[in-house]
Amino acid sequence: MDIKIALLTEGGLVDNNEYMHIYNDEIKEEVRLLRMSGLSIGQIQKLKNIPRTTIRDWIAATSLTPHQQADIKKRVIAMLQKGRIEAQRVQTEKRNRLIKQLMEEGIRDVGKLNTRDIFVIGIGLYWAEGFKNLHERRLGFCNSDPGMMQFYVQWLETCFSVEKKNLIARLTLNKLYEKRTRELETYWSKTTGIPLSQFTKPFYQTSIWKKQFNTENYHGVLRIHVKDSLELLLKMRGWIEGLKENVLK
Repeated sequence: MDIKIALLTEGGLVDNNEYMHIYNDEIKEEVRLLRMSGLSIGQIQKLKNIPRTTIRDWIAATSLTPHQQADIKKRVIAMLQKGRIEAQRVQTEKRNRLIKQLMEEGIRDVGKLNTRDIFVIGIGLYWAEGFKNLHERRLGFCNSDPGMMQFYVQWLETCFSVEKKNLIARLTLNKLYEKRTRELETYWSKTTGIPLSQFTKPFYQTSIWKKQFNTENYHGVLRIHVKDSLELLLKMRGWIEGLKENVLK
């Protein structure tokens, strides 16, 4: 039997069939059968477009077999896993966009450097990684970062007209990589532009690493000395002091 509910509005009595949906026994039975076939409440809701709370009321007395319960649980777990994967994907994309944005901002912040900027940067790097022992008689610099070593060689050439023929290179490797010596010396030669003929006998560290490193990215540590550079070394000590006076106030 059709049931109609009338509401009192400004215009009078209005038929409320469009506001309240009445489900007949046939639809209720279909929902119960769907539940008995092993469908979850969410699946039934999508099929029939009926509120979940209504479905729960109709299937309250409907029992599922252990197999059906296990199957529903399995599907729920799969859906949750899918949701986690999607959430991780969204977070990864968001993080990657932020990384790219900050990288681009950083590059813009630095802008174009003039010769003096490069000169001061080089002094700062030497202060951090250069050979500063009072017994040193020439400029020396070492690091494992290819970009930093490439910058150092270009810095010597740009700021002091030091030619590559006046550079002496020496590779330090862990003993585990002794068989790759020539390969790694070639890598550094190509990176810095220093000929292999100017590489001296490598130094091998005999300590055993407790941690396994990524061998593909391992290139050892490169040391570069400048021939006949005592005067430059003495001036370098003054330049470093000049930096200290400007920044350590």
